[in-house]
Amino acid sequence: MRILVGVRDFLAWVNANTSLRVRRFVVGAVGGSMALAGLLLLVLPGPGIPLLLAGLGVLSLEFAIARTWIVAVRQRAERAGVPRSALWALPVAGIVLSVAAGLAPGFVSVVVDDGNAWHVVRKPSFGFDYAYVTSGALRGAAGADPFARAIMDRAGLR
Repeated sequence: MRILVGVRDFLAWVNANTSLRVRRFVVGAVGGSMALAGLLLLVLPGPGIPLLLAGLGVLSLEFAIARTWIVAVRQRAERAGVPRSALWALPVAGIVLSVAAGLAPGFVSVVVDDGNAWHVVRKPSFGFDYAYVTSGALRGAAGADPFARAIMDRAGLR
């Protein structure tokens, strides 16, 4: 039994087992949201260009206009001297960085102390509670919540 499946094998399986409407909807939703997030990250802090290129890459699986945009971007990048490996490495790095930035508040807590000191502490378990919190709010919740108490202890605010 093969466990690892190549991208072409996976795409062939998806094409054989799904209807055209469902496939186009899923590709449009995933690729469109990635491209939209990439556009937003052009003006917000984050990896905008790699995520935009990854979104266009997903959209190009089903939509011809996205394929023409990808070809145009690739030609401009080659004329500018961008190495060929960067054309796939940058979108992959953008996706990895975006996922890591999205999950980071579940693993660490940023506690702002009353004296404007910041404490970045590892949470006792994964959760998005108390991701960014002031020490006053954490002290108020520490009486009833052992999770908040553990974060207070780790930040040294007792």
